[in-house]
Amino acid sequence: MFDRSSPRHWILRFCAGLLLITLAGTGFLDRLHIPDPIGLLRLLLGLAGFKLAFDSVAPLARILSHHARTRVEWSEAAQNAFARASLPRRVYYLLAAVAEADGPMSAKEREAVRHFVLERFGDPVHLDEVRTWEAQPLPVTDRIGLAARIGTGLDDAELDSLFCWCCLVAFADGSFGANEHQALHDVARGLGIAAPRARMLFHLARAQYLQGDRRGERERPAGAPRPGDSRAQALDVLGLPADATPDQIRKRHRELVRKFHPDAQPNLGPVAQQEATARFTAIQRAYETLAG
Repeated sequence: MFDRSSPRHWILRFCAGLLLITLAGTGFLDRLHIPDPIGLLRLLLGLAGFKLAFDSVAPLARILSHHARTRVEWSEAAQNAFARASLPRRVYYLLAAVAEADGPMSAKEREAVRHFVLERFGDPVHLDEVRTWEAQPLPVTDRIGLAARIGTGLDDAELDSLFCWCCLVAFADGSFGANEHQALHDVARGLGIAAPRARMLFHLARAQYLQGDRRGERERPAGAPRPGDSRAQALDVLGLPADATPDQIRKRHRELVRKFHPDAQPNLGPVAQQEATARFTAIQRAYETLAG
């Protein structure tokens, strides 16, 4: 079975989908003498083929758009190291690349990256293993190519979660500057997340950061809204300016609810699912605060 970050994996899925569509339209079931008087089985077979092919298009486009440049910029050693790495290790590489956007990782950034990987991937990953990854970094600086290679194995909801993780790591040292902004731009581009959606995710991640993580280790950055300023926090969550009108608030709420309804996240695990649900809940509460 091909690696989900390989173009061949998605090409084979796409071809399999086309094959199912072809079989559904050429009377394959009739030749097998499978009764289907109203054509329901043919319809289901065609729909399954369409979904398989359609779901392969976006990942295939993402990886092909960066594949040629990545092959040039990545050394053979880097390509081999990435190919051998598990998904948690690949996510670690991406989070570390964001943390190092403004220079070597600080103690807070290193702890944040460790915390993300250990908490979100659970038993398969241990602290000693993460320390080994820290001692053997991936020798590339291509954040776009790295994100693209990881993103091909994830669905849209998981891409949202991974981008939010990158945002939270960028906030970890209590400051956010041009280098971190460029790093997140690169990650969004590599993951195939459009700029408007990336901005919404950025605001949702910022609101999550301002609330602090479960252990309360992150401090509120200077200039952040005070806990009592519920309207400012709600506007932050929805990504709206301070003078947003009721119509703008309603429109943004409908847009966010449609785009960020939580879906299952089998590759990133239950914590990512919980975070997606928490983002959706934060959107709902922010809207209630502003509309109430």
